[in-house]
Amino acid sequence: MLSDGIKHSGIIRFFEEISAIPRGSYNEKAIADYLVEFANKRGLEVYRDELNNVLINMPATVGYENTAPILLEAHTDMVCEKNNDIEHDFLTEGLELYEEDGWIRARGTTLGADDGIGVATMLYVLDGGIDEHPAIQCFFTSMEEVGMDGAKGFDYSRIFARTMFSLDGNSPDEIVVGGSGGIRTNVRMSSVWEEYEAEPVCISIKGLCGGHSGEDVHKGRANANKLMGYILLELSEKLSSDIRLVSLSGGSKDNAIPREAEAVVLCNDNKLISCVREIEKDIMETLSEEDKDFRIETSKKEKKIYRCLDAKSTENIICFISVITSGIIEMDKNISGVVEYSRNLGTMRTDEKGVEFVISTRSGYEHRVDGSVRELDALAKALGGVCEHHSKYPGWKYSKVSPLRDRYCKAYEKRYGKPPIVMVIHAGLECGVFTYHLPDLDIVSCGSVVVDLHSPDERLNKESIDRFFEVFADVIREK
Repeated sequence: MLSDGIKHSGIIRFFEEISAIPRGSYNEKAIADYLVEFANKRGLEVYRDELNNVLINMPATVGYENTAPILLEAHTDMVCEKNNDIEHDFLTEGLELYEEDGWIRARGTTLGADDGIGVATMLYVLDGGIDEHPAIQCFFTSMEEVGMDGAKGFDYSRIFARTMFSLDGNSPDEIVVGGSGGIRTNVRMSSVWEEYEAEPVCISIKGLCGGHSGEDVHKGRANANKLMGYILLELSEKLSSDIRLVSLSGGSKDNAIPREAEAVVLCNDNKLISCVREIEKDIMETLSEEDKDFRIETSKKEKKIYRCLDAKSTENIICFISVITSGIIEMDKNISGVVEYSRNLGTMRTDEKGVEFVISTRSGYEHRVDGSVRELDALAKALGGVCEHHSKYPGWKYSKVSPLRDRYCKAYEKRYGKPPIVMVIHAGLECGVFTYHLPDLDIVSCGSVVVDLHSPDERLNKESIDRFFEVFADVIREK
């Protein structure tokens, strides 16, 4: 059983229960139904809004009636990524969990520990997992992974606690006390279609590591969409014949580093595949160890007349992919080792209208986010495209004074003999939305160890579940 060897086995039990419920972003009705039923069975006050946010209130235990209440928060939705060789319908099917070397994983898909383990921890608390505590509010938010729309639309007059644990952190040994803001951008490139006779070649990038576009951006992992742009640009320079795009695809989420990309191109130069092999060797020399499984696969189809983008449209699209900055743009000048400004070319897709790209921009400074909007507008306009910007969310500013941060550090050091790492991260957390509505809210973000978020390699460390919960419970019990 997955819960074997865990002191607080109820957390794993609840994690297994919610993992059986499909809960991708915009598909949170079933998990919200589960939470409401959970609260009703235990006689707890529950509120659910039209966005499928759920707030459950639990009264203080005897002796804690006058202790300040605490708010716990986690988001119910998950990023739905899978390996191409896996058949899985995230709209209707739960996850297949298994354990490997002390880590809990899902077979061929994302695990949803981001932020399912936070949800499970809160359910365990509401089920009596901490024997003594003040009044606790548990806020389960929806649509976090697609712009924090659930948190943005909540009625914050229902929140009376002014101390909050965001359980969207990824380690008990680290507490997060600040994060970036950001925005999503859809870029639609205007395209002209034509008929062209040639032998099509399918170029597929596979084997990259991928990961979270904010938390993993500093690790040097390659972006499959950017690599495809590089390949197509090199081909357009090396081949004697023009190339035409029949289709283009890559990535599946704007906030995940793309692991795979594919382009079908037309070209009457029979050296195309040999050129791809040369480019593959060049790329492999530049990749990190985590991307060691990178490869380019090619296949041909029969020569005939195909519908494709004309030369100018193809040129503009290749130029856009090649020129746009994706990855780290600037490091923080005040906090060593922290990424301050980044962009992720998350997805690209061909449809009847042409090609659409979806991009995620992150920065702790709102003027940087606004500047990125202007840059993307200018680039798209120069190449015949147009941008739609949406899902903007605020950053979470570091606070010099935080009693909760001090309490967690003290409890952690008392239990483990050393202080935890206090950090500001380059990832969007709902904490910025909360402090926008409740400026006096004192927040820290922490949790069990989860790695390789937003990819099928996502995994949850079992040992860390108890290690986190012990410190967390110590802080909750403190009067």
